[in-house]
Amino acid sequence: MFRLMKKIKDDGRWRIFKLKLIDARLYFVSIFVGLLTGLIAVPYHYLLQYFFNLRYDFFSSHPKWYWYIPLFLLMWGILVFVSWLVKKMPLITGGGIPQTRGVINGRVEYKHPLIELISKFVGGILALSTGLSLGREGPSVQIGSYVGCLVSKWGRVLAGERKQLLSAGAGAGLAAAFAAPLASSLLVIESIERFDAPKTAITTLLAGVVAGGVASWIFPINPYFRIDAIVPGMMFWSQVKLFLLLAAVISVFGKLFSITTLQVKRIYPAIKHPEYVKMLYLLFIAFMISMTEVNLTGGGEQFLLSQAMHPDMHILWIVGMMLLHLVFSIFSFSSGLPGGSFIPTLVTGGLLGQIIALIMVQQGVIAYENISYIMLICMSAFLVAVVRTPLTAIVLITEITGHLEVFYPSIVVGGLTYYFTEMLQIKPLNVTLYEDMIHSPAFKEETRYTLSVEVMSGSYLDGKIVDELRLPERCIIINVHRDKKDCAPKGQTLMPGDQVQIEMDSQDIEKLYEPLVSMANIY
Repeated sequence: MFRLMKKIKDDGRWRIFKLKLIDARLYFVSIFVGLLTGLIAVPYHYLLQYFFNLRYDFFSSHPKWYWYIPLFLLMWGILVFVSWLVKKMPLITGGGIPQTRGVINGRVEYKHPLIELISKFVGGILALSTGLSLGREGPSVQIGSYVGCLVSKWGRVLAGERKQLLSAGAGAGLAAAFAAPLASSLLVIESIERFDAPKTAITTLLAGVVAGGVASWIFPINPYFRIDAIVPGMMFWSQVKLFLLLAAVISVFGKLFSITTLQVKRIYPAIKHPEYVKMLYLLFIAFMISMTEVNLTGGGEQFLLSQAMHPDMHILWIVGMMLLHLVFSIFSFSSGLPGGSFIPTLVTGGLLGQIIALIMVQQGVIAYENISYIMLICMSAFLVAVVRTPLTAIVLITEITGHLEVFYPSIVVGGLTYYFTEMLQIKPLNVTLYEDMIHSPAFKEETRYTLSVEVMSGSYLDGKIVDELRLPERCIIINVHRDKKDCAPKGQTLMPGDQVQIEMDSQDIEKLYEPLVSMANIY
């Protein structure tokens, strides 16, 4: 009897040891996902910058009027082609963060990940090369999720581990876009995965560090490092008043921004014009802006950087540029072409901060050299107001600028903004886009969905008999994968490392995802 008990105990230890080896393999694969994502997403960033420079050189040279005609026709043809590409592959539309979350949750399936990855890559570059106000971060996140999907298929990764590689790829994509691995991990936890599983956090951070390293190697000079952030010499209570003012103004403006963006995005498809005519309208706006202020196109990041380094003192001109960029960004994003809203949102927040700072300079509250300090805080806070990812926003601005001076003020203003946006009932933009996606007719056709979870040692499911489990209504365990074999669930005692497949109604996945995964995880 003693020998039998010892054997069972030794077998249990051996099983735990094997699971640790499997985890080590997963972490190694996540590093490979990060490297591969960096090698794809960083060239994506490089090509976007290259085409922006070409466009900048062309418009800055003020060529003869007849040279504008072939360029306009070429860009029109590019937009028509990209819109056709999106029609053929709907999952490459927009930024891609809602689609990535849908894939991780199991709502969306990448049926042709390699073809869709290439299409997202090419479509995003072409769309931004015409000057539309879109960001690179959303496509980079989705490109990373495609890489994670491909590696999980080619490497024959277990179903329960697949979502970790998808999350790792998504985080690596953002890290490659901004060279900010810590912020990329937080984005996955806050906005995409929305569930703090230990494996997800570790795999995402590993992949993000590698992808961020690739980005830093290709782009050794970060333009955000050139921004000065000089803290104004203010008394404590004056700082409190300043932070309250910033949070209140940004929250109200964030509400207007979110409502307008969602309304235009929902109205845009209902406009009864052929797609090529809609692309003509968009290109006309982009062309006119390029002829006057080319830095405001392509997301407006170059314009933001120039203002943050050398702020202009003409308030009305900055107000006009901000409103023009805002309207242009909303229409560009609503078109559904590949491109995100992250950078346009940062630009809007930064310019709003510049306007507030210029008013305070005129009133003698702060000095001219403090304007960039206010702009960086407002960039972070506006991202909180629109996307509602406070940790990501605060850490991202600190990482990309290297200024710890804005870290603590960003926490205060970001926290206040989060509270005010709750009061104003502002729903996170990506969450709303995700809900619009899953409530579309295509998703309502799917009635049942299978969720795969991995049982961890010490979790609620560890040691439980399947027949005795009390799961939510209409949830059924249909398979237990153990030691490379599928086992009938009836009568099975669950063990660490088991891959459990749970079938449920598709409409319940958003409500039941976290509770069911938490049964298999430990914290």
